[in-house]
Amino acid sequence: MAEVRRTAPICAQHVPDKETFLRDRIAGSFRVGPADSDGELSFWYCCPCGCGAVAPLASGKGFKPSDGPSWQWDGSTDAPTLMPSVNHVGHWHGWLKAGVWESC
Repeated sequence: MAEVRRTAPICAQHVPDKETFLRDRIAGSFRVGPADSDGELSFWYCCPCGCGAVAPLASGKGFKPSDGPSWQWDGSTDAPTLMPSVNHVGHWHGWLKAGVWESC
């Protein structure tokens, strides 16, 4: 199993354009996909460690979806918070609080 990386805190950066987000892969950057009819959306993030890995999190703006693993997003693109922690399995684990990614 790969070692979980611990990183210094890094500021989250909102990148609304999908192509730019996928091309640049800035550590700690994120974009939010459109919500479906139930309000669930995809919160895409680029791993805060700088490896360039990109992954989606099923989330809701102001609520935590009930189906499967999911996160509650506070709706902010300036200083976002996700609950619970983000576990990029076997790689990085930490929190996004008030716009800052912090390792556990």
